[in-house]
Amino acid sequence: MNKSLLLDELEQKGLLESERRVLIEEYEKRKPVSLFVFLRTLLYVSISAFVGGVGVLIYQNIDTIGHSVLIGLIALATAGSFFYVFKNGVGYRPEKVEQSAPYFDVVLLLGCLLFLALEGYLQYQYELFGTRYGLAVMIPAIYFFFLAYRFDHQGVLSLAITALASWVGLTATPSKLLVENDFSDPEVIRNAIIFGVVMLVGSWLLKKQGIKAHFMYTYVLLAGTLYLLACLGGMFNQERWELAFGLLLGVGCWYFYKNALEEKSLLFLLLSTVFAYTGITYLLFNTMFDGLIDAIASLYFLATAAGIVWFFLTYKKILGKK
Repeated sequence: MNKSLLLDELEQKGLLESERRVLIEEYEKRKPVSLFVFLRTLLYVSISAFVGGVGVLIYQNIDTIGHSVLIGLIALATAGSFFYVFKNGVGYRPEKVEQSAPYFDVVLLLGCLLFLALEGYLQYQYELFGTRYGLAVMIPAIYFFFLAYRFDHQGVLSLAITALASWVGLTATPSKLLVENDFSDPEVIRNAIIFGVVMLVGSWLLKKQGIKAHFMYTYVLLAGTLYLLACLGGMFNQERWELAFGLLLGVGCWYFYKNALEEKSLLFLLLSTVFAYTGITYLLFNTMFDGLIDAIASLYFLATAAGIVWFFLTYKKILGKK
């Protein structure tokens, strides 16, 4: 929805004062844009597009070029990327490290993507791993975890978590969480909850030891979101255990809220609020208020609408931001 239309609607309903609207509009016009984040994101997107384009080009001209030549070129580019990374990278430190080499993060990410392309090509063409598909997924997962901690790269850490999730039969990519995970399947739900708990507990223990404490954000975002979705899937599809899944969901939402305060993260606060609201609403109307929905629903949703407006007006105070 357009921001101006949203403000108009809130003002018409008496939920937003004119003075506050003016302040919000002024803030939206003047809020700073991070050029560094924009350019870095553009670089990452460009690398992903480059690797994807090379893959399409190879596929279209495979008969002309030949498999051995292509594998050699990809292997050479992969080796060159990792040679640059290991030669110029700052040594491992448990705290956050800023790499000084030019385009270091970009070259490391490129090397990881080329590594995946090389492994996938070898498996597809020569069946390097045979039917041991788990091994084909576990190798890059372990290697990417090593690289992420060795060179302090959260993008590579995301690849590692995603690869490890694939090893247990899950998809942890944010854009595909709901599409490629069948949360009506009890086995998928169980695996997702266990995976999320193991990842979150492991990252918490590493943080307590002072090892890459800032990686906690990535673990919570990927593994934590997968855990919350699995809890909701259990509530919706296993009525016998819906209260148990509701309790697990509550624990997860509290954990997201706790991290939101520590990281001052609006994203974590939003995820905690949305999942908690969804779970509470489902439990209320599916169990406690069954048969009284028509009488209570209007009051409930009016109250929660007011709560949402209050949330957006006060979230900075909740997070301790000025």
